[in-house]
Amino acid sequence: MHERACPCFPARYSLGHMDWSGEWWVVILGPGLVFLVIGILYFTRSRAFTFRSAAAQLGFVAFQGPNPSSAEVRKGFDLFSRGSDGKTANMFADHFSTPSMLLFDFSYQSGLPPQAGARFNQTVAAFAVHLPGVPDFQMTAATALDGPVPAPPAIHLDSHPDFARKYRLRAADEAAVRAFFSGPFLDRLTASDPAATWSVEKAGPWLIVYHHNLLFPPKTIPESWQFVHELANLFLAPR
Repeated sequence: MHERACPCFPARYSLGHMDWSGEWWVVILGPGLVFLVIGILYFTRSRAFTFRSAAAQLGFVAFQGPNPSSAEVRKGFDLFSRGSDGKTANMFADHFSTPSMLLFDFSYQSGLPPQAGARFNQTVAAFAVHLPGVPDFQMTAATALDGPVPAPPAIHLDSHPDFARKYRLRAADEAAVRAFFSGPFLDRLTASDPAATWSVEKAGPWLIVYHHNLLFPPKTIPESWQFVHELANLFLAPR
């Protein structure tokens, strides 16, 4: 028997005998190559990719979990209790199994469904607290207040009356926090953050530092990390 050629693809145009010298194949494959190149460029310039590269400069690795803090501890942070639909992304740590420092993006939506409002995104630095005597507190920059103030009421420090205009300081153990936020400590704090735009919170074994609705541009992550690390050390260094 003789092999019959496919009637829909004449034998003279079989793949082995196709004329690749013309420009027809560019017309057919060109758009696909363009989309492939665009996809590669988009990925390499995406926040996830550039965040990973910047975190690697700090010696950080991608952290897949589990979350180092319990759900109960997370409730102690004002940031993680705001609004609704809280989401964490781009989490990196100094160690993949037992981290003592974390860097990640966190976003939430103001309000509660169905009246949820704007979405706020911020990069958060977290530090394990090994120093005893650091009380739990929420020191939220006044520029970060986007909703009703929950209980307990803010603590006013008589030695620095302008502090209450710049920050909202809250804690369950007010006496311990008043002792911790001493006059000399407040002087160092205001010198480190003269614009009073950074928030610092401590709950359980973790202390977090963030600027409300500010994502660190990947190119500035090493520099931003150095600043937040120094700010955190004000709270975590022995006195």
